[in-house]
Amino acid sequence: MIHGLTNQHSRIFHNFNALTEIPRCSGEEQGISDFLKQWAEERNLEVHQDKTLNIIIKKPASPGYENRETVVLQGHMDMVCEVQKGHEMNFSCDAIQAEIEDDFIIAKNTTLGADNGIAIAMIMTLFEDEKTVHGPLEALITVDEERGMTGAIHLEPQYISGRRLINIDSEDEGICCVGCAGGQRNLVTLKKDFVDATKDQLVEIHIEGLTGGHSGQDIHLQRANGNITLARVLENLKTEIEYELIDFYGGSKSNAIPRDAVATIAIDAKNANTLESILEEWVATLRKEYEISDKEVSLRLEVLKEKPEKAIVPETRDNLLYYLNTAPNGVVSMNLSIPGQVESSNNIGVVESESDKWSITSQVRSSLESKLIEIANRNRLIAERSGATFIADDAYPAWEYVSESKLRDVAQKVWYNMTNEELKLETIHAGLECGLLQDVIGEMDMISIGPDMSGVHAPGEKVSISSTDKVFNYLKELLKEL
Repeated sequence: MIHGLTNQHSRIFHNFNALTEIPRCSGEEQGISDFLKQWAEERNLEVHQDKTLNIIIKKPASPGYENRETVVLQGHMDMVCEVQKGHEMNFSCDAIQAEIEDDFIIAKNTTLGADNGIAIAMIMTLFEDEKTVHGPLEALITVDEERGMTGAIHLEPQYISGRRLINIDSEDEGICCVGCAGGQRNLVTLKKDFVDATKDQLVEIHIEGLTGGHSGQDIHLQRANGNITLARVLENLKTEIEYELIDFYGGSKSNAIPRDAVATIAIDAKNANTLESILEEWVATLRKEYEISDKEVSLRLEVLKEKPEKAIVPETRDNLLYYLNTAPNGVVSMNLSIPGQVESSNNIGVVESESDKWSITSQVRSSLESKLIEIANRNRLIAERSGATFIADDAYPAWEYVSESKLRDVAQKVWYNMTNEELKLETIHAGLECGLLQDVIGEMDMISIGPDMSGVHAPGEKVSISSTDKVFNYLKELLKEL
């Protein structure tokens, strides 16, 4: 629910408001898929809901435009569901609470879902509008983009006839994306082994106050990774005091830079003050290192009342810390052909603790398949050296830049005519569905556009109102010219 929304705001935001009240975390898209299907049927639009819950909606051409090429408008209905620590939110049933501040719609305590709900709202508004002139249109709204792009992978291509596609999943006005990195998910599993605890004081170390962000688009900002940073502290702590590891966990999404992590350890009670002093020194060190990206980083020590019973075998503890301290994380290589462009990266996004094992999930990205394979091999080798098992899955191909594109040429011309400015072309390090869709549907002429957003995949995500209206008007003009 968007607080402060009025009739003065464009129809896009009223449609987006409806989306904020429907659960749509990745893997939980039944409700939003059914909503979109019913919405299309109520407007007598041809609609197909496939077995994966993707939605395809068709709108006939405006009179006199029947012979134009069909254009596919594409976005995804799922969202990354993240909540600020200490804030209660059940994404499976609670509406997102957002508000309008100046030119922005912002969800302060959770993610907003403008990635990619704003695209769906634009498509709905465009398909409701009988005044906009356009050729035949097809809306392709996929599921599970944020988690594994399974909607695009399992798309039934026979329902798509268009060979020009405008993806509306970019986040910078005036920038047209013409290529993106490929990626895969790496899962490392380390079995837990236990011994009787010998220390008498149980404490938790919480790393907090980190910025987090999108593991593709924000990776070059060198923000602290909660899992890696806390593992670094624990590794160095071994030389300061004796401790037993009881548990470790952090992060929630492989494609989000983790904002927090927790380690439970057992120490001799007499060393509690020493530990506190060591952590204070670490906070000073980390705030100096991350004074630009994560100046609020903190290490909170919490003394627990219960007594430790079982601890992790020292060798297993060391294996966990070895993997977290040596596996690639962050930017791995830069693209020397495109200044400032990240070529390859890895994000150790989740360390999930279960009763008998740890599951460590990484998101690998690269614009080069060979680099993707290299990073995955490094993850595998370090995992095996740590006594862990390794699986690579959910791979998706890069969307490679092409030298000739009629759609891109028209997009540049229309933008210049509207703004008297050049449309900037770029490839991005984040993953888009374009590469997969081309594999599934066939050769397509594609671009990706979108309004200004910030903080995606993290609480505080926001989208610009004026930029959304501007990009929507641009989209209408572009469809008129195609």
